[in-house]
Amino acid sequence: MRRRIIDSKNKSKTIWNIIKTETGKKEDKVDIQSLDIKGIITSDQQIMAKNLNDYFVTVAEDIIDNTSISKTGQPMHDNYLNYMSSMFTSPLSNIRPKHASTHEIEGIIKSLKAKYSHGYDEIPVAILKASALFISSPLTYIVNKSLSSGIYPTRLKFSIVKPVFKSGDKLNISNYRPISLLPAFSKVFEKVIYSRLNQHLIQNKILASDQYGFRKNSTTNRASFKLLNEILVAMNNKLTIGGIFCDLKKAFDCVNHEIFLNKLGYYGINGVFKKLIKSYLNNRYQKVVLNNRTTYNTTFSDWEIIKYGVPQGSILGPLFFLLYINDLPKVITNNAKIILFADDTSIIISDSSPHNLEINMNKQFLAINKWFEANLLSLNFNKTHHLLFRTKNSLVTDISIYHQNKNITNVPNIKFLGIYIDETLSWKSHIDKLVIKMSAACYAIRTVRGLMSQETLRMIYFAYVHTIMEYGIIFWGSSATSINVFRMQKRIIRTIMNVRTRDSCRELFKNLKILPMYSQYIYSIILFVVNNRDLYSSNYETHNLNTRHTTNLHLPTSRLTIFQKGPYYFGIKAYNHLPSRIKSMSNDVKLFKLRLKRFFLSNSFYSLEEYFNHVCN
Repeated sequence: MRRRIIDSKNKSKTIWNIIKTETGKKEDKVDIQSLDIKGIITSDQQIMAKNLNDYFVTVAEDIIDNTSISKTGQPMHDNYLNYMSSMFTSPLSNIRPKHASTHEIEGIIKSLKAKYSHGYDEIPVAILKASALFISSPLTYIVNKSLSSGIYPTRLKFSIVKPVFKSGDKLNISNYRPISLLPAFSKVFEKVIYSRLNQHLIQNKILASDQYGFRKNSTTNRASFKLLNEILVAMNNKLTIGGIFCDLKKAFDCVNHEIFLNKLGYYGINGVFKKLIKSYLNNRYQKVVLNNRTTYNTTFSDWEIIKYGVPQGSILGPLFFLLYINDLPKVITNNAKIILFADDTSIIISDSSPHNLEINMNKQFLAINKWFEANLLSLNFNKTHHLLFRTKNSLVTDISIYHQNKNITNVPNIKFLGIYIDETLSWKSHIDKLVIKMSAACYAIRTVRGLMSQETLRMIYFAYVHTIMEYGIIFWGSSATSINVFRMQKRIIRTIMNVRTRDSCRELFKNLKILPMYSQYIYSIILFVVNNRDLYSSNYETHNLNTRHTTNLHLPTSRLTIFQKGPYYFGIKAYNHLPSRIKSMSNDVKLFKLRLKRFFLSNSFYSLEEYFNHVCN
């Protein structure tokens, strides 16, 4: 088994499969047996394929028709161009894409993963990579012809769709999502277009700073930090604060091509390059394929045209969507902050009184709804909620948010980018769910312990435990209930090492080269500080005095314990306490990370107090 894991190209997947087999939880890859089609249960593969394809290509039309948008396709509120014209007072410089070189095309092919899945042309990326030396020159010619003519090759606009069950009733067609397989050659063309478009966006600083999704050097941690820091700063300033967390219906599928193309002109994307993007979007087709592993039969639907949305499974699709909603932050006024992660839209509003907060929250919600309607996007009101944040001792305020006679539900906690945030930022709900996952991991490790070496069990730990424990730890690691995570982690370590329940784990952590939870928390938050240095200021930058603490980060004034436990304040405090010899390496992030990890592995801190009581030599 150890050899199977080591030889695997996807170690995490292999480990998961072994664990599922040993624990009796085999991966569910059951084919679609039957579907409910307009009240009739059918198992006819051809009928199911046709109806699945019909659903995928028309879902956007159905959503638009069922909103407050008129049947003509025109918005009932402000026209989307009104927002664009108010956003840009002067035109941006036009994009000037350069031609591709053979070297660039070879580099793109080399960067692709050697997968054997393929589109309708049955040519996988692995074949593309194997023949790169022979096809790079003619492929470069075709790519440049496309760039100069503004015509995207028609044969690259056909996609094969495989439906994958999400959750819920397996008979319900809406519980399946499409996995799209495009021709391998399309990846090369798209990467060429992407690099030129992205370079133009960066040079002209076009993308909104409030957007954190699908951007280089941007992470879910940074987006979550922005949200939580806004909340904590407001609390620290004695303001009342609330958040609106929006859920859009099939946002990527509902992108209107005409609106998108008209917006491009405001961003300086005109001429032949805009013509190329239009050619890329128009006249795209897809068909659904169903595989029956029992009979070894494959069933295809007919080709159907895709009228809405950015191409699913494409390289350009996410970037196109960011441009589509790029002007959304402009509708938010100064007393509110918007945090976007692709289509996830969250608004934080603060005010001096609960009454004013209610007025402002309704005002902001009305503004973004008008923007959504103008851009033919639709909110899922059943999954859109608001949350009022407060300290543990403050009174609960009752606030109502409405839109078109629909009440937006007030909830005590919300899931934001994979972390559960509650109204008092206690992190109890998140940690409770995390402990359940870790308990399942502990059971799995105990089950396979007799079959694997200690080294392999350590690999399982990092694949099955570390990834879920580390995620979001910079936000919840200092909470009172985080001790429950540490206890579960120690139980897992004892299981790996096959020792008694009450045996000390401190040396076991060191032997396995695994950080105890609190050490992992401090390590992670210091790394976040160093990797996001633009969010912090040094003492010298703040007061311009040359003292022995000049190179330390400036610690802001705090009146609340909850603020001091937050990622901003605690991150500064933890970084400042580092030995000077390690802090001096922070300009070289790679070396800093190496020395920092070594420091925490050798000390194996069991608590935050241990770290801050540590005498730095």
